[in-house]
Amino acid sequence: MREGDGVLVDVGRVDGAATPPERTEAPLSGLVSSAMLIHAVSAMVELGVVEALADGPRTVADLAREVGVPEERLLVVMRAVTATELVAQTAPGVFALSPSGNHLRADDPLGLRDLFRMCTYGDLFRAWTRLGDSVGSGRTAFEIHTGSHLFDYLGENRDAAEVFNRAMNASTPAGTLLDAADLAGAGTVVDLGGGEGATLAAVLRARPEATGVLFDLPEVVAGAPRLLREEGVADRCSVVGGSFFEGVPKGADVYVMARVMQNWSDRDAVRILANVRAAMTAGSRLLIVGHLPERARPSAFVEAIGLSMFVLYGAAPRSSEEYERLFAEVGLALHSVHRVPDGESVMDVRPA
Repeated sequence: MREGDGVLVDVGRVDGAATPPERTEAPLSGLVSSAMLIHAVSAMVELGVVEALADGPRTVADLAREVGVPEERLLVVMRAVTATELVAQTAPGVFALSPSGNHLRADDPLGLRDLFRMCTYGDLFRAWTRLGDSVGSGRTAFEIHTGSHLFDYLGENRDAAEVFNRAMNASTPAGTLLDAADLAGAGTVVDLGGGEGATLAAVLRARPEATGVLFDLPEVVAGAPRLLREEGVADRCSVVGGSFFEGVPKGADVYVMARVMQNWSDRDAVRILANVRAAMTAGSRLLIVGHLPERARPSAFVEAIGLSMFVLYGAAPRSSEEYERLFAEVGLALHSVHRVPDGESVMDVRPA
């Protein structure tokens, strides 16, 4: 014990040395820092600095000239970004992308750049400020902020829709799907809620013997023919506009729902699953791709993605056990689960 300003303080001792106090504020201070630094990273992406660094280290003066901003102001941003470990200052005033920072490049195969842009773009970002209101009201944070449901809003805001669609297309879960499910011999693969077809195109490229059907709302699949042509699978893929609340194409060998079920409430999910079950044959499979939280070992990334779905769609994350209860309501059963730590898992669902 020692006395300071009239207060006795126990500093503790280990082998005659003072024990430093526990840093209980570290998690919160780290969160505060991240909330601020995310904007520096976003500015770096939007200004074009990431692509300017693609070929190696550059001086801040060179970067400023290339992207057309004042050097001293860009330096403030670049110094801040070094704290995220996405950029390194290799010498005074010289910056380079780190191996982690390379994932911010437009050609990143993981699609993290486009996911980052979606999470930090306009109303898609600002909607998060209404999360507390959403919890109390039962409405989505996005709807409270914008006055519109997400897809209605995207239909009227082309720039936001482009950012959203790029995030969905760039980070296709086809690799996980192909690793988890044996699709050899699958004659017809129907992608329900498949957007512009990025996932289905990747599956068809990997399975040249298969044909596909892309199914989503008419305004969503409007951009699909171009993507399917560019991917070289347009001749093996039909595009069908419709709502899975009303029905889905019948008789496919495999139905895929990637990043779809996690967007809907239990009531809506049961309606969708019932329509899928009605379309399936006895030998059909439904492959559901999405993030499955593990309550005993929570993953920060998976929990964050689940929260994002809650902000945008109002749907709570579900465990595989919670999904099983929904499947049972419509005559389906969970056959197997392929779990991917910190990533998207695949549930193989079949007629009960």
